[in-house]
Amino acid sequence: MTEDRKQVLTQLLYEAITNLEIRLNSTNRPQLPSVIDIHQYKSILQQSWKDDSLDTSSLVMCYKAHIAGKSVELQLLDFIRTEYAEFINEEDCIESACSFIARGGPSGGFPLNYLLDQLLKIAIVYGIEKAVSDFERGAGKGQQSFRYMALLEGIRVETEMQIFKGVRLAPLPLSTSEISNYLPDMVNFSISPHSLLGKTLLIIDASVFPIFYKPYPELFNDDYHEDKLPFHVEVADGKFSDFKIEEFYKYFCQTLSLSCNSAVQVIINWRSLPQDELFNLSKLGVNHIAYGYNTGEFDTFVGVNKVQIQKTKYLYDVLTDSEIEIREKLQIPIDRWIKSKAESNPVDKMIDLGIAFEALYLPKANVDQLSFQFRLRASWYLGKDKADRKMLIDEFKSIYTLRSKAVHNGELPQRVKVKKGESVPTSEFITRAQNLCRDSIMKILEDGEFPNSNYWNNLILGE
Repeated sequence: MTEDRKQVLTQLLYEAITNLEIRLNSTNRPQLPSVIDIHQYKSILQQSWKDDSLDTSSLVMCYKAHIAGKSVELQLLDFIRTEYAEFINEEDCIESACSFIARGGPSGGFPLNYLLDQLLKIAIVYGIEKAVSDFERGAGKGQQSFRYMALLEGIRVETEMQIFKGVRLAPLPLSTSEISNYLPDMVNFSISPHSLLGKTLLIIDASVFPIFYKPYPELFNDDYHEDKLPFHVEVADGKFSDFKIEEFYKYFCQTLSLSCNSAVQVIINWRSLPQDELFNLSKLGVNHIAYGYNTGEFDTFVGVNKVQIQKTKYLYDVLTDSEIEIREKLQIPIDRWIKSKAESNPVDKMIDLGIAFEALYLPKANVDQLSFQFRLRASWYLGKDKADRKMLIDEFKSIYTLRSKAVHNGELPQRVKVKKGESVPTSEFITRAQNLCRDSIMKILEDGEFPNSNYWNNLILGE
């Protein structure tokens, strides 16, 4: 905007603020005063933007600032139309890129008076100069910061640990009284604060640009693609350009699980959007929308150290940089291995492990001598020498036997025979089987090659 236009906006906002009436906008709260002064409204806004609580957010929604006399309001709306013309559609609506991100999808946009309301709130709390500055940034090519937040299970960190620049793990406290300081509005999340003690947050500092865009019907088509969106998302250092959060969650949890030997899963995830920014056009007055709740039974936590973090970074880069075919073929083994680690029922553990091993070692088209092919290939692939392979071939034979009993009988024996005359508790052997599955996945990642039929033939022939 030119300096003259900024002066026009400054004057219009001054006239609006000096002629505001804050009136009750809800019939559900008859106990509240029907009118409050601007100082009371400012206090309510400040409290709501500070503590994110449901009560203060609800109180903000109960009141609305009205500009006395329509002339100034109409002039402000016309000013917005002129300066934000490229972001406004035929229905006189505008869309915020952060609102799209928070919802996980498009909407028809917001009427311009939503933007005006937010502009007035910023002017009331921070002053007219700040409101003008924010408006100018929204009209240009500025960017807006926000956070992706995810609650993880399966690991525990003692202190905050950086993974990549802009991506970090942070511990939740061990006291229920402190939980609310870390997570907004637990009522909406439908999670007991007690169940969150000691769990780990994944925090991603991101930015989006441009801040606003024109809502258009094509975004509602079934075939819309993230690459066609009229804005870009990046994480702090630019490592993740055009960031895709669901893809990141998937590969990050997979590689963190492999490095920590634990089932790391997202319990719930949300976006943390500052309420005191111009882009936050939602009438709900909240700065988060949570979804993706996972109610798994897994309740074992593995402590994470710096060595495991470095391993996670390495594996993440290896997995995401690998050829698409290798990455896709590894999805079933990795996901089933993690599921096996998360399951509490030994039968389910072995069924998931069986699926993971078959995806690793058995061709889809071949149904002959599966048990023999499985133990032969797996023992050759992981074995270091003849003695090691001989031991492994017995273990893989027992794995296949347990898998068959789990699938066909729905139950497992208390002990499993590994060598002639020797048996071990089934629970211990399942852990060994899980480790062998993990070793297989890690070897494929490190070799950068998913074995095919030619590979198996050459390997077993000693080539």
